[in-house]
Parts: sequence; C-alpha cells; structure tokens
Amino acid sequence: MGTVRFVHCADLHLDTPFRGLSHVAPDIAKTLNNATFASFETIIDLAITNRVDFVIVSGDVYDSSDRSLAAQFGFRDGLSRLAQHGIPSFVAFGNHDPVSGWSNSLEWPDLSYRFDARDVEARHITRDGTIIASVHGISFAKEAVTEDLSARFQAHRSGVPEIAVLHANVGTNTGHAPYSPTTVAALAERGFDYWALGHVHRHQVLRTGAPAIVYPGCSQSRHPNETGPKGCCLVTLSDSGEPDVRFVPTDVVRYQQERVDVSSCATIDAIQRSVMEACDSFSEEADGRHLILRLALAGRTHLQRELRHGDTHLVLEERLREDLLTRTPWVWLERLILDTRGPYDIQSLRAQQDFTGDIVREYTSMLEGDADDVTRLREEVETDMRTWTAYRLLTQPSVEEVRHLAERAMHETLDLTVGED
Repeated sequence: MGTVRFVHCADLHLDTPFRGLSHVAPDIAKTLNNATFASFETIIDLAITNRVDFVIVSGDVYDSSDRSLAAQFGFRDGLSRLAQHGIPSFVAFGNHDPVSGWSNSLEWPDLSYRFDARDVEARHITRDGTIIASVHGISFAKEAVTEDLSARFQAHRSGVPEIAVLHANVGTNTGHAPYSPTTVAALAERGFDYWALGHVHRHQVLRTGAPAIVYPGCSQSRHPNETGPKGCCLVTLSDSGEPDVRFVPTDVVRYQQERVDVSSCATIDAIQRSVMEACDSFSEEADGRHLILRLALAGRTHLQRELRHGDTHLVLEERLREDLLTRTPWVWLERLILDTRGPYDIQSLRAQQDFTGDIVREYTSMLEGDADDVTRLREEVETDMRTWTAYRLLTQPSVEEVRHLAERAMHETLDLTVGED
C-alpha cells in the first residue's frame, strides 16, 4: 500500500473565549485571546516541517455557526500556508460549524478541500502523478445530527491507504453530545485503514490498527475541565506494520486541577510557601506552557478555622495569584478551593456522649445508609427548596453527590463546634 504521512487535528474552536476568566490581567488576556490561533499555527508548522502528504481537520474548526471573520481569516491563512508548500488539506465540519452556517465570502486555496454534507466524498492524493492515498469524508448539514453517518462510508479497497474523516460520538461515555453516534465495531467494518475522528476533546486511540480509530482531541483547552496536554496527531501509514500515531502537543496555555496537602503547615505563611513550591513543580511539568490552575488545599490542619474565617481564604487566593504571576511562563490561579478538614478524629467524636457525638452519629448514620436513605434526604431538601425562584434551574443531584454534600456539611458543622467552650 506504500507509505503516507499526515497530520490529523480536530476541534480547533478558533477565536472562542476562555470560560471563567473575564477578569485576568491584560497580558494574560492577550495570550488567551490568541491561544487558539497560535495552536493552529503550530499545527501548520508541524505539517510543513515534517513534509507531510496532507492535513486533515475533523470538524469544529469554529465554535459556532456564526463564526467570526477573524476565525475565518485565521483558518484560511493557515491552509494557504500549507498550499504554498504543496500540502493539501481536507476539512469536515461538525456540530459547532455545520455547512448550513458556512460563509463563502473568502477565497480559499485550491489545495484546500471542504467535504459537503450531502454524502460521503472521496478525494485522491497523488505523488509524482501516482495515487498514494484516498481521503473520504462528510460534514454535518446541521448542528444536531442524530444519524450514524459512519454507515454511509465504504472503503474502495483500492490498494492505497484509505482514510475516513468524521465528526462523531463513538460509544456512550464520552462526555459529549451524542451527535452522529456510532461504535468502534461499526467503524471497523467499513474497510478503512484509519478513522480520523473529531468531537471528543481528549486524545484517544480507540483502536490501534486494522483500522486505527483516533481522536486527536482539541488543539487548545478553553476551560478548567479540559486538563492536560492538547494537540494533534502525526500519523504514518505503511505496509510495515500498524499505523504510527504520534500525539504532538500544540497548546499554548494548559489547564490543571491539582491538590496541595497542607496538613504539615503550622502557619498561613507555611501554606503559602507549600503552594508556591507545588506550583513551581506543576509549571515545570507543563513543558514550557503557560498554566491555569484550579487548586484545592487538602489535609487535616489546625488552621482550619482561620482559613474559613471571614475573607481569609479570598485574601490568600489573591496573594498567591499575584506571586504566581511573576513566574515565566506565567501561572494564573483560576480558583483556590478549601477542601481541608479540622484535626479531629471522626470515630472518636462519634463515641462521645454529647452534642458533638449526636451530630456525628446522625450524619454518619445517613452516610453509611443505603441509597433509599439518601433518596429520602434528597426529597426532604427538595421539598424545602421548591419555593426558591431559581429551583427550576437546578439539576437533580445523584446519590453520590448527596453523600458528598452531606459529608461536607458534617465537616463544616464540626469546624464550627469542635473545641468550642
């Protein structure tokens, strides 16, 4: 079948804002505003440097169908750079940028091909006049596509590598909307060598070969739940073995959610030092990227009441944020969460025959009870909350979420009572 090399990327979401960061420092805001574009430029550089045969973009180039002109310019200019180096590009659009919202007002390079939404199209890639691969793809006609579009694909079995490009939800536990739902087994039956998927923002290799089925993930995180490295895949298909799929980070700013144990800290200053040391380590692990941290203080500490008193927590958060901004690359403390506990022993308190013991026994009885006990508690709380005007906006918590909230309530109650005269 010969050998071909290509870049597979998806979910660029060009020119979309970072969530929950409306009050960051001006220099950080500038970096964030340019991050999705800079990540895409890194992908283009990767393709040119490695002299790939083509580039695939598997949907969600933009964040919405009313895509900004800046996003269109950025995408078009990147594809033009590829074309100047003789590298064709193949683009399938997804739920965030369906064909129905596409603008034809810009002039696109000849070597850039955008798949239509009417049916699967196949395009050949040639080298010195010889066909070396074929790329098959289809775009979303509208945002909410519930049809399994993979059923429309069928490889030609032409003897050259055949790649299928699709924005789709494979499986049921991806954490994303079930658009174009399909399964690994269904994809494996279509005869392709590689499925270039988009939609899921976490890099995953669902199958390593015959065929390889791959999500490259998004190229740049934009909110705290998209943690860790983000990037694209550099793929080589050949006769010599299974596809070589190499993940390449392209992110400019990286999100992390971390915990720092402060149980050994005797003072607030000691907590501050521990956090700064931990953040230096997190920054080193981010491979030179800027870092946005959601940080939780954890452990049992004699400073519990002080941490929860007044605005102590908020003042500490702001002080840490200011100190971290002096780092290069910068670290932005997005949120400081208190998940500490007092130094008391729950089992000892439970054995006490006093008011505190009564509190602990009441809580632990519920926490150790069966799901019916938790369900009854949830129903009691809901009865009390139904008169609240915003009640209709709430989603019903799961049994485990109710247990977590009850445990947290127990500890916060004990923080206020244990040790009091």
